[in-house]
Amino acid sequence: MMRMMNNKTNVKIFSIVIAAVFIIGIGALAYTQMATPGSSAASNVGIIDMSRLDNPENPVYVKAAKEFTDYRSQVAADMQAKVDAAQDDATKAKIKQEAQANVEKKMEEMNKQMANKTMEAAKSVGDAKGLSVVLPKEAVLYGGVDITDQVLKKLASDAK
Repeated sequence: MMRMMNNKTNVKIFSIVIAAVFIIGIGALAYTQMATPGSSAASNVGIIDMSRLDNPENPVYVKAAKEFTDYRSQVAADMQAKVDAAQDDATKAKIKQEAQANVEKKMEEMNKQMANKTMEAAKSVGDAKGLSVVLPKEAVLYGGVDITDQVLKKLASDAK
């Protein structure tokens, strides 16, 4: 073998064969890594239409909206009773400000709870479908698997 390597023609042929094997190997690797239609990256992306989650179609949203409305009414009634009993305008203003802060805090708390429930449902549906990522529909230009209906069904079953 070493005697054959002393001949310059044999070295060139050997180099060309190694280069060809390298190029074919790279081509084969690229071919195996190319996405096929059945398992493309787009099919591993789930999308959710967030606008459909903030409406009466979503039982969690409906329940939260009713609970918030009831809470806000209770706070307003309590605030009005305290304002009527207060003597000076500074105390009345303070009572109104505290009531508004309580309502805002409750709204933030409920929004966080709804977001957590939605994320849990999306994760559950995404795992069941073998999705690697779930994004809002607005963040995806095209492609992806719409799982909004399945998430709504999961939220509805969890709400019961």
